[in-house]
Amino acid sequence: MTVSSLGFTLLILTLNLCLYSIIGSLIGLRVSSNILLKSCKNASYCTLITLGLSVACLVYAFVTRDFSIKYVFNHSSLSMNPIYTWVAMYAGNEGSLLYIGFIISVASFFTLLFLPSELNDAEPYLVSILSGFLLFFVGVMVLLANPFETFENIPKDGRGINPLLAHPGMFSHPPLLMAGLATISIPFSLIVSMVFTGKFRNDGLDYVRTTSLLVWSILGVGLLLGSWWAYTILGWGGYWVWDPIENVGLMPWLIMTAFIHSIIVQRRRGMFRVWNVILIFLAFVLAQFGMFINRGGPVVSVHSFAASTLGYVFLGFMIFSAIFCLIVFMLNSNKIKSDNNVKSFLSRESAFLINNFFLVAITFVTLWGLIFPLISEVFANETVTVGAPYYNSVNGPVILALLFVMGIGPNLSWRKTSNKNLKTNLLLPVSLAVILFIILLITTSRPIMSSLSLSVLMLVISTILIEWLKGSFRLTKGGVPWFISFFKLILNNKNKYGGYIVHISILLVALGVIGINFYQIKVDKVISIGEKIDIGNYKVELIEIRNNEFNDRREKIATFSVTNKEDELISIMEGNNTFYPSFNMASIRAAINSNPVEDLYVIPSDFISESKMKIIISINPLVWWMWIGGPIFILGTLISLWPNKLLKEK
Repeated sequence: MTVSSLGFTLLILTLNLCLYSIIGSLIGLRVSSNILLKSCKNASYCTLITLGLSVACLVYAFVTRDFSIKYVFNHSSLSMNPIYTWVAMYAGNEGSLLYIGFIISVASFFTLLFLPSELNDAEPYLVSILSGFLLFFVGVMVLLANPFETFENIPKDGRGINPLLAHPGMFSHPPLLMAGLATISIPFSLIVSMVFTGKFRNDGLDYVRTTSLLVWSILGVGLLLGSWWAYTILGWGGYWVWDPIENVGLMPWLIMTAFIHSIIVQRRRGMFRVWNVILIFLAFVLAQFGMFINRGGPVVSVHSFAASTLGYVFLGFMIFSAIFCLIVFMLNSNKIKSDNNVKSFLSRESAFLINNFFLVAITFVTLWGLIFPLISEVFANETVTVGAPYYNSVNGPVILALLFVMGIGPNLSWRKTSNKNLKTNLLLPVSLAVILFIILLITTSRPIMSSLSLSVLMLVISTILIEWLKGSFRLTKGGVPWFISFFKLILNNKNKYGGYIVHISILLVALGVIGINFYQIKVDKVISIGEKIDIGNYKVELIEIRNNEFNDRREKIATFSVTNKEDELISIMEGNNTFYPSFNMASIRAAINSNPVEDLYVIPSDFISESKMKIIISINPLVWWMWIGGPIFILGTLISLWPNKLLKEK
């Protein structure tokens, strides 16, 4: 049996396991057969093995350059850097579907394995829903997008991977982003199963929160890594240009952010149950919308796969998902009513609700910008492009308002905040924000929005630090050394302070965005070898231009010397412009010198001759902090997820 035959046979076996798990679980529920239900659960477990082996078959085919398989031919070649053969399996439609199916099987396996006892009644529903979701992807592969389809006549070489994908980011951004979108099915399935059993109260809610945090963090890290990738390769258009595929990854993450915050209120106050169900349903449907747009959908994007009939299949599944959510909600709305209502506008639960409103508003502003060109073309027969100016001008103020609420919320009490406590808690952070705003207004000529944005960041960070210092001070009064009290505070309330660390990471990302959008300096010039360009505190000299010829590409590399005003060497940098004839595509990599204050960013735009070229030089302030936000984001999430027992043991 060939590798292709084995891989496809395993897909068919997975398909049958899914069907058995769905049908058997429903019958087992009907006849109350624990043996049948356990058998269906085990069948669901087995999909991890069958899909894992199928993935191994495709990876093996790439590593051994098995060009008899069409997918391997289309996404690899003999001249391709061998390291990328390991990740080329998800470079196209068919292979990425296999990867997504495998991730769903892994997530389902661990979700069922660690399912808490209080959710035992929901387990059969959970098995059938997760198996149904996996069935769709496996069915698409078996019937419409077989990653193991073969040629009759075996080619000697392949077409090669998309040039823009030949980047270290290929090992992290695509798999994390796809995994994040796919695993939104986990908290969704848990909530639906709990609603079916009438137990969407506090039983199992910690487990829902844990899975939601994992999914949310995976998707968030994937988005940030995508920004870093786009920042270094100009074919993507910059660190964030509101590209459709960027947007369809961002929207579910925003809704999951709202859900994670809202579920805190449900756990503590028994509120927002209906709202939480709506949020997780919306996140799931938006994730399916992202799959549709990314796989032959009508929106053009440099990130999306080639146009194919699969777009209609995923559109159909998205519509089915939306109808399913609507029916579940309508039939079970009486089971999910909240125990309490918001008593005061000046309360922490009210701040959470406002936080949710802004997150949903950003989501729908982004969604409207994505679908409006489609509506215009269908109903007005007019082609309209919605670009970054729309998103920045509409979403910018909403994001700023969201950050403002992040600064106010922690200063509010549950149920109701007295005027005295409100004034006491807000006096110092608001004073610091106002002072910074006045200083920036006087000392800079930048737009007022830049000063306002930095002042709001000051409000949020000062609120967090003051809260942390107050807590540490309380511990020091009990005899705990100050330095130890800082960490002990985290161990005592990891959910709260892990969340604060995540908030700090968001502030760092916002700081980088503010820096590059309001304080960037840019120069666009033609430069010859030996010539220098002054920009800011730097002198950039073109040292040499090199040409490299390869079988699949033509590479031009520019080397730059960077000195300060005193002609002291800071760095030697290289940028390149590579053309791939078989793809008729160019890939431009910027030369970047980065430090905490600013990035010197040199784009080798166009090579005019062997000694002359056009370059774009920019100084991007504070971008370094954007990328530092990623590790801090992961740290905060890990602290929030860390089991209480392990923390107490330590």
